[in-house]
Amino acid sequence: MTTPEVERLIERLSDKDPSVRRSAAEALGKVGPGAQSAAKALGKALRDENPHVVFDAAFALGRIGTASVPVLVESLGEKSVDMRRRALEAIRMIGHRAVDAVPAVAHQLRDTASDIRCYAAEALRKIGRAAKEAIPELMLALKDEKVDVRRAAAEALGDMGVEAVGPLCNALKDSDPNVRFDAAFALGRIGPAASGAVPALMDAVKDDVDSVRYIAAEALGNIGPAAEVAVPVLTKALKDAGSEVRAAAAKSLGRIGKGAVQALISTLSDSDARVRRRAVIALGRIGPDAREAVPALTELLEDPAVNTQAADALRGIGPAAATAVPKLIEAMKDESGDVSRAASEALGAIGSAAVPALQKTIRGGNTHVRLRAITAFTHAGEYAGRAVNELAECLKDDDERVRFNAARALEKIGGDAKPAEAALKAALQDEDEDVRYWAGEALKRIAGGSGSGSGIIPPS
Repeated sequence: MTTPEVERLIERLSDKDPSVRRSAAEALGKVGPGAQSAAKALGKALRDENPHVVFDAAFALGRIGTASVPVLVESLGEKSVDMRRRALEAIRMIGHRAVDAVPAVAHQLRDTASDIRCYAAEALRKIGRAAKEAIPELMLALKDEKVDVRRAAAEALGDMGVEAVGPLCNALKDSDPNVRFDAAFALGRIGPAASGAVPALMDAVKDDVDSVRYIAAEALGNIGPAAEVAVPVLTKALKDAGSEVRAAAAKSLGRIGKGAVQALISTLSDSDARVRRRAVIALGRIGPDAREAVPALTELLEDPAVNTQAADALRGIGPAAATAVPKLIEAMKDESGDVSRAASEALGAIGSAAVPALQKTIRGGNTHVRLRAITAFTHAGEYAGRAVNELAECLKDDDERVRFNAARALEKIGGDAKPAEAALKAALQDEDEDVRYWAGEALKRIAGGSGSGSGIIPPS
């Protein structure tokens, strides 16, 4: 539907003054899809003698979207390189909605102008998987004489799914390291469906160029457990001269899973803190299957460069990390960084084995560590009920933060917090509004009400 304003702007596209034509094109771009009736006039404006008008017309066509596609496809048949480039830019803006333009755009990959071939590949990348019919042309583009075209083709194939795996594996052998990098990156974007590329990526992890080795290691991690055969290669990469390669190898071993645990443990003593950190995070990602790493992770709680990540990893391992409880209690006392928070959450995740130590801490620690211990019980699930008496006692504490967190913890425990009912009723008279609120919510949970989901908004 054409509005009077759009009609007026269409007329101004024919004005003698180029500044008027340009402002009209710019205004139509701002209207966007509502200016679809202007698509044909904007297509003519792509032939304008003024480059600024051409630029704004192409931008407007891209903003209008699907309705512009027929006009843009027609423009791709023009002799003017600049006009075709602008049309390809607009198609790239439209993205996956420009699927009807795929055959015409793919044809541009054979153009004699290298920048047109490059723009065509980029447009196909933005169209994405809907452009799969262009894969044969993109495969040919991977052999283009121009590096930029080969790179753009590799990037585009990364959005085409499993059908693009074969061509991208071939591109990993390209003479230019930038193309090899883009091919590995594209395979990583395809993810688990690129499992057929594992052997080629394993070879790429041995590339002469650091950046290629790095991105190949990353890609193997994106493929995940299906890349387990690459564990020996990635383990060797943990000793690579490049710290980025070592870090990527550690991260990817974590994504591969259980089969990588021993390799990751060996990395925990790396001289580069960034590599140690990646290995620790990877072990945490693996979770309970990484229980063999608990002793080493426990020792890292004393490493200021990675202690927070070590505590987080122990949290990921959960109950199997029970032997780490004493060191986590000590880490929880740290008031200088985030390790205290991470240790608290880890103790909660460990559960039953951590309860006695947490109970003792609530009864005898300073305010900081008692707060952390109380918080741990909000992560302890069914085991938190064993600390009801200690939490009830905290409702009488002089520090309002202790009372507040104790009330919240009891609310989370729910029905099992019944022994604290008297203390919670007394807390309804607390001088602090937040304590009163959460005491009330805890009592509702004990009584079998809806608790914190009751619809009452907590005080700000």
